[in-house]
Amino acid sequence: MGKKLTNRLNDLTSSEWLYWTDTLYITNYPPDATHYLRKAHGAMKPPELMADIIKFFTKKGETVLDPFAGVGGTLLGAALTDRKALGIELNPEWVKVYQEICRTFKVREGILERRGDFDQSPPDIFPEMVLGDCFEIFPTLADGSLDAVITDPPYGCQHKISGFKSETNFNMFNLQESKDLANAADFPAFLELMKKVGQEVWRVLKSKRYFVMILGDRYRDGEYIPLGYLVSQVMQEVGFKFKGLRIWCNKATQRPLKPYAIMTSFVPNITHQNILILRKE
Repeated sequence: MGKKLTNRLNDLTSSEWLYWTDTLYITNYPPDATHYLRKAHGAMKPPELMADIIKFFTKKGETVLDPFAGVGGTLLGAALTDRKALGIELNPEWVKVYQEICRTFKVREGILERRGDFDQSPPDIFPEMVLGDCFEIFPTLADGSLDAVITDPPYGCQHKISGFKSETNFNMFNLQESKDLANAADFPAFLELMKKVGQEVWRVLKSKRYFVMILGDRYRDGEYIPLGYLVSQVMQEVGFKFKGLRIWCNKATQRPLKPYAIMTSFVPNITHQNILILRKE
């Protein structure tokens, strides 16, 4: 008999591993119990999705970093899978949303369940989310201390230029807005910022471990911008090996198709996002 293989990356079976290597990643996660809080953030990801990704790239008890934590989808995914995690988030409003989830929900049998009004049990210990700029917090993290970095960076450059700005919160958040990657002046500026992120991730990530990003492509001024590919090129300049991608679409919350330039020319309905898989080698 052949020697039994040792799984050095995760706790999955061989069949689970094989399924996860399919390039097409079509899910059907309906809004979960925390959705009514998380939906304030226009780009949040299902905790079940993040849990699925975390399960492939880590073992139980290992530590994940999300430097763009938003309302905490990655951290909630870590809680669902018995992983440790740290999140960094620039916007205090999103930190408040995550803290509210931590106060009012618990993990029960692998799902997030709202705590009852008369539930006297101690609150679950959810992963920590730190309020601040990731570029200022990265230096406090030790070299080679993390098992995975899994994130959904703010990539809507020149798509929603207003960022945090509004009549009621501009004065409070104008500093954060200026640091938000989504408000980069243009795509070259965005890519330079992403390169800085990659350099920091390279330092804090353990050898042979993975940096996973969720990024959508863009369509601007009549031209398709393969943003996922462009970011992967930048990360290769840093030193990461681009190991592949998965094309993800969640059918339960898919954007409706719109009649862009119908009967005139081809304009894509971008209903997918790219999950970029990079490795420190």
